[in-house]
Amino acid sequence: MWSEQRFEVLLKERLLTLPGTRGEEIFADYVSARRYVTENVVEHIGTAEPDLTDHGPRHLADVMDRVYKLLLSEQTYCTPRELYILAVAILFHDVGNLHGRTDHQKKIAGIYASARGTESRFRNERNSVLAIAGAHTGTTQDGSKNTIAALGRLNYDAESIRGQELAALLRLGDELAEGPHRTSAYLQNHGMYSAESAVFHAYADSVEYSIEGELPGRIAMTFSIDIHRVGNELFASRDVTLARLMQLCYLRIVKVDQERRYCKHFCRPLQRLTATTAWFNFYYQNYPLDLDLHPIVLDDLVIPGDPAKSIHDVDPSYELAALIGRLSSLCP
Repeated sequence: MWSEQRFEVLLKERLLTLPGTRGEEIFADYVSARRYVTENVVEHIGTAEPDLTDHGPRHLADVMDRVYKLLLSEQTYCTPRELYILAVAILFHDVGNLHGRTDHQKKIAGIYASARGTESRFRNERNSVLAIAGAHTGTTQDGSKNTIAALGRLNYDAESIRGQELAALLRLGDELAEGPHRTSAYLQNHGMYSAESAVFHAYADSVEYSIEGELPGRIAMTFSIDIHRVGNELFASRDVTLARLMQLCYLRIVKVDQERRYCKHFCRPLQRLTATTAWFNFYYQNYPLDLDLHPIVLDDLVIPGDPAKSIHDVDPSYELAALIGRLSSLCP
């Protein structure tokens, strides 16, 4: 059952500022698209790709909530029609997973056509939605990962649409829509995810993201990891060693920070986000382990000539082998 999101309340309020009944007509188009996507597509992605983390209605609602928070006090930054195109792009951004995870952003068009048919009034909407949703991952035709820069001005309902701005909001909102709600503790505990995907579910189960503050703002990542011992090795879940999970955590921290920096380049409301921080909390037999770790802070300060830093370059106490050794000594 779908629950109305704050982003949708904002969308409706903004659309109703349009002359006459135009806003009501556009919002009705949004509701029609939402019904089709939630009932016919995303609820069934798990059937087609059972090892993926959740891409159903809860994920769509979470992306909307993240975008709402990213806009923060600049909720009038997007025009009513831009906000509508962004909302529809959120609905369709992951539908291609129904036909397989690989290049799923390139598979949106067929499902969009099934939802909207061939009505000419949706042609400009289609152009905008496919361009914006398609830029949330993947590469351009020449192989570059700079997918947002490839977007130009778009058009919908006789209004120019800022494609790069909307694509940046969708892309970062999607990146931050992560957490325990995207996995199943039961399936993890019973080894029902493939060996390859188990670490991604363990990651989702261990992390929460939040978007904090006005300027200067930050993206805060909080990890809570329960450790158990099997012989001489530490595990973070039934099938995932602590070392394997931590390697993914380090990669994701860097990736989130890259996405923050990348997306803010194209969208003014995101420019207040000046840092990415990560806290780690470890537990053994339900008791917290005191390692006196400081939070990892990745910010926009760049000293000319310095090489790019890894997590243990930022804070040597996070050097993985040494950290695992310290945790092992605390877990008899």
